[in-house]
Amino acid sequence: MKWITIGCGALLSAALAAPGAVLAAPLYNLTVIGGAGSVAKDINASGQLVGYQNNGADFHAFFYDGTTVTDLSPVVGAGSVAQRLNDSGTIVGQVYSDGFRSGFAYAGGASIALPLSGYSEANGLNNAGAIVGATYLPLNGECCALSAYTYNGGMFTNLGTTADGYGSYAAAINDAGHVAGTNILDVATNNEEPFFYSDGVMQNLGSFGAPYGHSLAINNHDQVVGEIGAAYVDSDNESPYPRHAFLYDGGVVTDLSALRYGGDSSAHDINDRGQIVGTTDTDQGRLAFLYAAGSMVLLDSLIDPCLGWTVEGADGINDLGQIAATACKAGLCYAVRLDLASAVPEPAEGLLLAVGLLALLFGRRFMTVPLASQVRCAQLT
Repeated sequence: MKWITIGCGALLSAALAAPGAVLAAPLYNLTVIGGAGSVAKDINASGQLVGYQNNGADFHAFFYDGTTVTDLSPVVGAGSVAQRLNDSGTIVGQVYSDGFRSGFAYAGGASIALPLSGYSEANGLNNAGAIVGATYLPLNGECCALSAYTYNGGMFTNLGTTADGYGSYAAAINDAGHVAGTNILDVATNNEEPFFYSDGVMQNLGSFGAPYGHSLAINNHDQVVGEIGAAYVDSDNESPYPRHAFLYDGGVVTDLSALRYGGDSSAHDINDRGQIVGTTDTDQGRLAFLYAAGSMVLLDSLIDPCLGWTVEGADGINDLGQIAATACKAGLCYAVRLDLASAVPEPAEGLLLAVGLLALLFGRRFMTVPLASQVRCAQLT
């Protein structure tokens, strides 16, 4: 892993030299989209969201068009989950019925038929409407294995697997038609590795010496993110295999680590600016992160702490930096959208600015609310 060291003294000196001010506004505003028990899964360029919400006996896929939340289940089936949407508002996901799973696509108020039979998934799509997922298909002359597919313009393509693979499933596709997903290497040992597929060639991205990993998202620069096993030896000379968020870029796989030693993390989406969202273990539990410019910070540190929200999931981010997230308050969780806020400075001591900057930049280690925010919350109560 590549480590970046910043001189605290130099940063502090620069902050103290700046005009005395702290941020009066949070970096992100939070808007509740779904009801209690809802989860946000993706966001498009217009800020529209999809996800699923608790509807009593089961979960229903939903679509938020910017003003209204629409329950998709009367159209697509019983229990359902909306996974992804493109900039035109076409949606893909899964329908669940009697323990059975099948992929669906939805656009313009109607379901789009996919040429799939039996168990299937529709996990991602691009702006041209190409859909990716997995279904059981013949493999190596035998029937049947879970296989990644693309479906585009009425044409179905089985992506197969690598020479050492048993099966595969696709998670995401970019506008060039390049696919990110997972190869199943050994069902018995749950040995899986992330793959990148382009121009008819599927390549495994490696495993960091551990037995599992998954590609979960890809952007238009062929940067891939997901989770990958990261073997290490701890102080007790044990060798656990936590799953760490990773970034694949230009043939290099970077372990993004986690915000708790020995903990898991997972990268769920990446935009074309290279900003990544996902979840990580912390000393306070599993929380959502934003990774940008080489640093991982908790989304909790980027919203107004006075509101009392904890951001526990982040599954989608668009090029404007808007995030599809799941936040919890008073024991209930909701699908939310995080929108970048205008930071308005207010007079304060330069030292508070320095502390705030240090807490933001080094939040991955200190896990504390910036002092300036604590002061402001105290003034409001």
